[in-house]
Amino acid sequence: MTVLCMSLLCTMAHIPSLILRYVPFKEKIGKKQRNQLFFCYAIGLLVSVLLYFQWEKRIGVSVSFYKINLLLFCIVMGVVNLLVIRGYVKEQLFTFGLTALLILIIFAVAAYLADQIGYDTIPQGLMLENGIGLLLYALGYPWMRKLMRSTVTPFLEIDSRNYWNTVWSLPIAIFLGSVFSYGGNEYTATPVQLISRLFIGLATVLLCRSIARDYKRLQEQSQLELQIEQQKGYYQALTEAVKVEREARHNFKHQLAAMQGFLETGNKEELQKYCDVTQKKLSKVTEIPHTGNAAADAVLYHYACLAKEKNIDFSACCLFEGLTVSDTDLGCLLGNALDNALTACGAFSGERYIRIAGENDENMLVITVDNSFDGVLERDGEKILSKKRAHEEGIGLRSMRQICEKYGGTSEFHAEGNRFEASFLLMAK
Repeated sequence: MTVLCMSLLCTMAHIPSLILRYVPFKEKIGKKQRNQLFFCYAIGLLVSVLLYFQWEKRIGVSVSFYKINLLLFCIVMGVVNLLVIRGYVKEQLFTFGLTALLILIIFAVAAYLADQIGYDTIPQGLMLENGIGLLLYALGYPWMRKLMRSTVTPFLEIDSRNYWNTVWSLPIAIFLGSVFSYGGNEYTATPVQLISRLFIGLATVLLCRSIARDYKRLQEQSQLELQIEQQKGYYQALTEAVKVEREARHNFKHQLAAMQGFLETGNKEELQKYCDVTQKKLSKVTEIPHTGNAAADAVLYHYACLAKEKNIDFSACCLFEGLTVSDTDLGCLLGNALDNALTACGAFSGERYIRIAGENDENMLVITVDNSFDGVLERDGEKILSKKRAHEEGIGLRSMRQICEKYGGTSEFHAEGNRFEASFLLMAK
């Protein structure tokens, strides 16, 4: 019974690292990948139990065997993660190193406490150590989970290759240095060694969090600057449109005078020619939307022009007066929705259209965007996957959802046949 309990407790020491390495990528994998991952975890844990059980019965488990088993199991399961969760090699290596360092510190503290309590045999010591370690892990899990998500998850959603090229090796190097700085038959021996390991681990965690925080801030600043440039482009296009409209109004009286002259002389043939030419000129002018919000007008006009160039029927019926939603957020929401709609329509050979409706009513902003598309839509549960980035949710869709959530609202995406509908609800006041 003692051997079995020792085998189970030593094997359970693997579980914290498995959970922490999975947490940052939880939302990046589908159900199939998740099942594959958990199946491999279960097989690995079962093999570990049997290995400990047989080794203890025949030879006897030593500290060296315990440490080697922990390290090899982490490496094998790390390879499994790389094979199942594809496309995030450096991200997973960073996660591996940071997780290993955290677990190393937890069980180093546990080993020291077990030594202070006292035990008679190595199996008893390992049982006591792992019991304390699992308790410490359970108490610290909310903080560790938050740490893993804050240093890894945000950077899975952006082009962050520069970030990972810089930091992926940092926790791995420190972890390996900490492991090889101690003898094979000791875990932690003195209070000084324990304190040094704690300080090294804490410094690594703080450094990683600082790098993550700074990089995220730079990315947000860069994104904001991009949005500002887009808004400038929208407003410039709108300004040019206003100028064209004013010129058209100015010339209209001269056009009426010319038409009157053709009527007075009875020259119907020339009148028809003149009307045809005028009609062609007017057809090239895109109507300026008037929603009551300058930012929305600019975005809608920009995409109306693009749709006209691609022979896509574009219509907008929106009333956005008195919004408390920021112009940047509104522009980003409409811009992403219309960009996706334009791309989808452009790849469709049937009837192509984009229809936007929006209203600010009773403290709520409701926007719907309907467009035609080829009917092919990749999903993972409720998520719509990007056609540009395999097995990932579209960045534009994610951005729109986040904006709606920022204002206490929701976003929904529905497809039926060759019709796609995006609807957004924001608490606008």
